Amino acid sequence: WGKLMRPNPSLILFLLAVFSITAALYSINISEDYQRTTADDVIVFPRLNAKPESANVLLIETGGLKLKFKQNEDSVWIAEDKFDYPASYKLIQKVISQLADMRKIAVKTRMPSRFNQIGVEPYQQADANSVFVKLQGADGEILAESILGAQFRRNNIGIAEGTFIRHPKEQQAWLASGSIDIPSDLLSWLDTRILNVEANEIKKVKLWEKPGDTAVVVRSNDNGGFLYQNRDGIGYLDREVAKNLFESLTKLSFVDVWPRKTPEKWQSILYFEVEAYSGSTIAGQLFRSDNRKILQFSVKESALKNIGLRDVADTIAYSELNKWSYVIPSWQADRFLEGLKVIEGGLQ
Repeated sequence: WGKLMRPNPSLILFLLAVFSITAALYSINISEDYQRTTADDVIVFPRLNAKPESANVLLIETGGLKLKFKQNEDSVWIAEDKFDYPASYKLIQKVISQLADMRKIAVKTRMPSRFNQIGVEPYQQADANSVFVKLQGADGEILAESILGAQFRRNNIGIAEGTFIRHPKEQQAWLASGSIDIPSDLLSWLDTRILNVEANEIKKVKLWEKPGDTAVVVRSNDNGGFLYQNRDGIGYLDREVAKNLFESLTKLSFVDVWPRKTPEKWQSILYFEVEAYSGSTIAGQLFRSDNRKILQFSVKESALKNIGLRDVADTIAYSELNKWSYVIPSWQADRFLEGLKVIEGGLQ
């Protein structure tokens, strides 16, 4: 029958190449590290994206820190871990918005040994850089739940282009669009402003250390200066002293807060009463406790009607002022103490 046909070497190489490619594609397709789902424009949290306004509870956890924020019956976000003190409305709304807009960009690792490289390691670890975030509706429905990791920057510089994320019950990590800054301390989540009064809204300030030793500073109508009256008589107050005194109430903030209390060991430094051009009056007292300066306020109901609704979304409701003791920064306390110069006299 003649000689047997010898296999064509070129054909054999071609068939081997086809087989190798087919085997490789098959291997990739069945690999758990590969998903054919296109990551572009895939919403990470579709329930939150569909109804962000329904978010009612926010849980944050990282390392040993656990924080819980919720909306109360007045739709005000409060910190459950800080005596239900009002949280920062702007910050929480920003986090909700950023999570709702997140979209998957690219599939990343499934290997636990690499999670810490992109910051999606288990958040329960004491030294974890990851942050667990969870948003729920009033009915307990989970709207968003994820471990947030490192932010992605091209060539490790420039503006963040995305965030590495991973569901806590899944191995798959993703790169998602957007960057979210989650504060890791409770104070940063609170609405730390106490008052949001502009200095030019203040008409008059009364100051006293003890009853019967009162000084009054009032804005002059003629030249924009400040008049004072104390035990020495009446005169014009140094503009710098007046400026510090009036601005001591401008955008006043705190570094710690507790439910109102006045322990005996607190030393009273100064009483004050502020009258605005609107007719509203806010009274308060400044205390010293060790190295801390502490403020307490008394706001009349009539004042609440005038100023309580001025900017509810941006500052604590004024009706809440009577309920708290505020630790204020030293530099703000120093401004308050300018008032002592007026009381002590010798300004003429």
